[in-house]
Amino acid sequence: MGYRHSAEEILEAAVAIALESGFAALTFSRVGKRLEISDRTVVYYFPTKLDLINAVAGALVADMVNLLEDAFGSKPLSQKDLMKRAWPVLTTASADRVFALYFEIVGLASSGRAPYDELAAVLVAGWVDWLAPRMLGSSADVRRRRALATVAHIDGLLLLRHVLGAAQGEAAAREHGIST
Repeated sequence: MGYRHSAEEILEAAVAIALESGFAALTFSRVGKRLEISDRTVVYYFPTKLDLINAVAGALVADMVNLLEDAFGSKPLSQKDLMKRAWPVLTTASADRVFALYFEIVGLASSGRAPYDELAAVLVAGWVDWLAPRMLGSSADVRRRRALATVAHIDGLLLLRHVLGAAQGEAAAREHGIST
């Protein structure tokens, strides 16, 4: 007898739960209840909570990358131009929910909580690695340093937006010349 749901359907349910309630609320049981299946079915596809968390994070990163690729275009850009193009994409309601999860992961990692400590490092390094070839620069090393600085700027602005509210985040972005 086959399973009623595929790994993709289970992942979609897990993503929805994480977006609604955060990673703390992401359990095999909640995913199973959402789909009206046994939590053992969820475990069949995602044997550990780390597998489930990594799959959810990966799905969210892939969605964000697709949006940013469209915004950036195909030519390398300056830090300011990349930030100007990224900011409107990263400040939508759907991006706000994704970055709330990102900051949850980073916060849990900062307190040394496994598996978030490793996941945060992978996410941030991946964000820098993905961004570096899109930066203007005379060498790979220069582009990587600029990508690090850009991630620091964007993450800082988004953190202000999440902690102090959209108006404060926009005010800070305007000071950086990336928002109108």
